[in-house]
Amino acid sequence: MATILTWGLASVLGGSFAVCAILVLTQRWHGRLSLDHDLSGAQKIHQAPVPRIGGLGLAAGLSIGALVGFVFGGKTYPMVLQLLLCAIPAFAAGFIEDLTKKVSVRTRLYASFASAGLAAWVMGAHLVRLDTPLLDLLVSLAPISVLFTCFAVGGMTNAINIIDGLNGLAAGCVVLMLAGLAAIAWQVGDFMVMKLCLWGIASLLGFLILNFPFGRIFLGDGGAYLAGFWLAECAVLLLKRNPGVSTWAVLLCCIYPVWETLFSMYRRNIRQRISSGRPDMVHFHHMVYRLVSRHRDTHAPAWVKHGLVSALIWILVLGCQIIASLAYDHTSMVFCGSIAFIFVYLWIYNSLQRTVDRHSALFNTLPTRGASQ
Repeated sequence: MATILTWGLASVLGGSFAVCAILVLTQRWHGRLSLDHDLSGAQKIHQAPVPRIGGLGLAAGLSIGALVGFVFGGKTYPMVLQLLLCAIPAFAAGFIEDLTKKVSVRTRLYASFASAGLAAWVMGAHLVRLDTPLLDLLVSLAPISVLFTCFAVGGMTNAINIIDGLNGLAAGCVVLMLAGLAAIAWQVGDFMVMKLCLWGIASLLGFLILNFPFGRIFLGDGGAYLAGFWLAECAVLLLKRNPGVSTWAVLLCCIYPVWETLFSMYRRNIRQRISSGRPDMVHFHHMVYRLVSRHRDTHAPAWVKHGLVSALIWILVLGCQIIASLAYDHTSMVFCGSIAFIFVYLWIYNSLQRTVDRHSALFNTLPTRGASQ
């Protein structure tokens, strides 16, 4: 069993890395479609065009792993294959956007809902409890359960795309969050979900070799949607299969992208009175990047700043994983952990905002050399 798992993970990581490497080496052939030529967008802080189709590496790595599992007679590959098939609408919508820049945010959101619905139908992956009064009564009804699950999975899928703004940030965060879910799955003896988490980690690590910190290739919308969908479904399956795991523990594992999305919606719709789909440069990671740029040599390569900012945010995400994995069956503790994260996030964000206001002249002239995910 251990040998099959090892070979499977090695094939996922190796396949993901190999495909990403091929895409980087052959970018002059497909660059007209695959390179991120938009260097002036509101969320762009890179200068040279970079391939934004790293999602192909993730999909290829997971597919190769499923094939190896089939050859060696492993028990994980059927569920991996099912999850990959369910992910097709979300991944395809994101990947087509990477190539054409013509798929709207709403269409991609609907595609993620479709993927979640397929997973609920094919795999029975839908939430039946939320460990919250009244809401538990609602999700006990099958139609509401499926609809809420589609909304939650679609939201998480898009949330990963929102935090995909610096080299290694989104991919590294998903690796940590999958590791937190895997730790909980291991403690409750759910080795199937643990393996799914490990496969997702392996595919992302293969990509990260070329993405962090130098940014040779980006996840793109396709990769971000695939990673977000995989994370969300692992979370749903963990809760569905293990009644002893608190829903709040799983939320704490994934709270950074979830809260980033909710706060961005509040900031745009309530504070700024603009559309939620409008890009800007005031996400949490952008604010941290500006602070790092202010305190470091402004002529330092952008990849150095990207790496430092990603690592700082990873520390915050890692703290959530530690608390969630240690108190996964104590709802009150992980609920308090979630509230604590929100307070820490808001304190840091507001502190950074005040710093930005005081040094707006400097921040408006930040260098844009390097690459951004």
